[in-house]
Amino acid sequence: DLWSGCEGGIVKVWPWEKMEKYFSLKADEKHMASLLLERSYIDLRTQVTVNGVCPLSHADVHYMLVDNSRGKVWSAGYQSFSLWDARTRELLKVFNIDGQISRFDMPPVRDPSVEAEMKTRFDFASKKDKSQSSLSFLQRSRNALMGAADAFRRAAGKGVDDNHRTEALVLTGDGMIWSGCSNGLLVQWDGNGKRLREFNHHPFAVQCLCTFGSRIWVGYVTGRIQVLNLDGSMLGEWIAHNSAIIKMAVGAGYVFTLANHGGIRGWDITSPGPLDEVLRSEIASKRLLYTKIEKLKLLTCTWNVGQGKASHDSLILWLGSAASDVGIVVVGLQEVEMGAGFLAMSAARETVRFLRVEIKYKMKLYKQSD
Repeated sequence: DLWSGCEGGIVKVWPWEKMEKYFSLKADEKHMASLLLERSYIDLRTQVTVNGVCPLSHADVHYMLVDNSRGKVWSAGYQSFSLWDARTRELLKVFNIDGQISRFDMPPVRDPSVEAEMKTRFDFASKKDKSQSSLSFLQRSRNALMGAADAFRRAAGKGVDDNHRTEALVLTGDGMIWSGCSNGLLVQWDGNGKRLREFNHHPFAVQCLCTFGSRIWVGYVTGRIQVLNLDGSMLGEWIAHNSAIIKMAVGAGYVFTLANHGGIRGWDITSPGPLDEVLRSEIASKRLLYTKIEKLKLLTCTWNVGQGKASHDSLILWLGSAASDVGIVVVGLQEVEMGAGFLAMSAARETVRFLRVEIKYKMKLYKQSD
């Protein structure tokens, strides 16, 4: 099956049987097949919703993971996880990032007589007059708005946990699931969603996780890479990029890292290892061959622009004599905000100042009249 996580916590499944059927159609039927296939999904959220109550979070699904050995699918948002049976598409468990299980009652098996009674009531209700229908529509609209407001309040309340949200998810070779958080925390889960251990080797946001063999590669927002073994012990670390590492992938004996600035680098899959020490010592012994030492003079100064514009002659007069024998000049500028925002703030300050003066003047006249 094809599983998809969407906004609003929606999880859709396209059954393989239907995809196989539509893919086998003739060429002149392909257009119709694509339309039928698009509409053939199953919305799992509606299947676990009973009387308007759904155990799933309304937060967007950001990560999905398949555990083939156990036949399970993980769907995760920033603050919660949902565990599904991949074969029956049954919701098994909902839990938060601390491992606490969300309490919910699965829908009971309904009796056929109850189903018939409900159908009768529905048919009776559908025959009511239009005024009742309009009232029902308004009532449903009101309930929907109240529900949306409540969901917004819950989301706003969870904003305080943004520094402890899930940012990455990976399944390791031993069947464990690892998640990385925005505060640098690495959490190990078993296949049933039980929180086992946590580690924090670098107090900055984890951006991505990658695994190969018995090693876990962790990419951080600081551009740092860490390599761990399956028990969480750190084997090595280094600065891979001068920007956040947003994705990692394994291929051709290398782990490739993609940085936020678009740079891509490949690292030997065995790193860190004995070869790294050999290379490090060789490079250190030949340092003089590829390094050049120079002495430079550095001139640093500050310039309070004061919302003005300096002339070319004034800059020469200011820097000319001092900068004649220096290699690098560093100038720090102050009060250079001359954009629309600055003009708006200036106008606001002027307006406030004028109002204060006017109020003081009127109060003075009032006291004199008394």
